[in-house]
Amino acid sequence: MTDARLKEKAARALEAGRRALAAGDSETAADRAYYAVYYAAWALLDAKGLPRPKTHQGLIAEFSRRFVKEGPLSPEQGAVLSRLESLRLVADYTLQAIPLVDAERAIREAEGFLVVLFGLITT
Repeated sequence: MTDARLKEKAARALEAGRRALAAGDSETAADRAYYAVYYAAWALLDAKGLPRPKTHQGLIAEFSRRFVKEGPLSPEQGAVLSRLESLRLVADYTLQAIPLVDAERAIREAEGFLVVLFGLITT
């Protein structure tokens, strides 16, 4: 997949998350926020000519190593990917409710993450 296609998937996932949030569906909003940042992280790896790891955890680890530990992202920016994956796992695989405030935060964090990563992809 090309980084342009992945950026498109990230943007669509974020928009779906916004719609879910507006409808009061916090679980779907959390899931879509995670996939928005996941696709954006994959797009950055792709743009830099790096292969996509085979698992979500592998992608998170490689992303952290390449772009947080080695820069240019801060640890706070890098933590978004792991935090949203944890929220998605709760939303998708448990019966625990996701508070609307947590879904709102997830969407906000995903929005900021995409802005930063898309800026890195174009530079």
